[in-house]
Amino acid sequence: MSVRSVISIVAAFLCVAASPAGAWERAGYVDYPATAKCLSENMCLLVSCPAVGAPSFEMVIYEHGKATGEPFDIIIDGRTFTFHLPERGAHDLYRWPLADDFSDALQKGSRATLAFDPVGLPYAFSLRGSGAAVRRVLSGCGSSSAPVVEAAAASRERLSGLSPETDCQVATTTGEVVDLTLKASSREIEGFQFKDKRGTGYINVDPPGNAKVIQAKLMTIIVPGAKLKIEVHGCGAAASVEVLSAVEVIE
Repeated sequence: MSVRSVISIVAAFLCVAASPAGAWERAGYVDYPATAKCLSENMCLLVSCPAVGAPSFEMVIYEHGKATGEPFDIIIDGRTFTFHLPERGAHDLYRWPLADDFSDALQKGSRATLAFDPVGLPYAFSLRGSGAAVRRVLSGCGSSSAPVVEAAAASRERLSGLSPETDCQVATTTGEVVDLTLKASSREIEGFQFKDKRGTGYINVDPPGNAKVIQAKLMTIIVPGAKLKIEVHGCGAAASVEVLSAVEVIE
């Protein structure tokens, strides 16, 4: 596809107003809830919900010279958020899990600057209207922008939004924790063996957002012998890699 065709797609399908002063608009270029703000003909920012419980920050950007893994900054009211460029994904979008602090800054901030190219001019833009636009997307995503602790009953708790994975199969099951694997600090869970009606399998734990707070809560919930209801994202070949997405105490 030519650069001219790509720019036409961005202009026609992604944003209604492709200008630095443009408002956040519904992103019709993707088939999931998303709001987009275009800074130029070939650069748009999105807050999206590509899967329930997986709020994301995405970018469309063409004609750049960055390599995968290289950093860039978004500065919101003087606060710097650093991102590293991943591989380009579906719909020609770059995607990151929407971190809690970045989501909060987007919703409450007034001015932002995207410093993508250190030798080029930064993109300065207003965040007017961003709060309402972002909240509309997140309200139906099953997670505000970080793992959520919910009251399930007087003696039960539920944590959701625990998986940063997208484009994976989703499954729910009930069973019992058999054993844990802790990280080197012994303060965070790396994964656990879980026994359900299918047998015993390994569940990876990799929460986005404020991981330290959530990991501390998980340490009190995921203990050997605990009976849990869990939701997992099955990724990779035959969905063989399972990542914890939600957990609820059932006993």
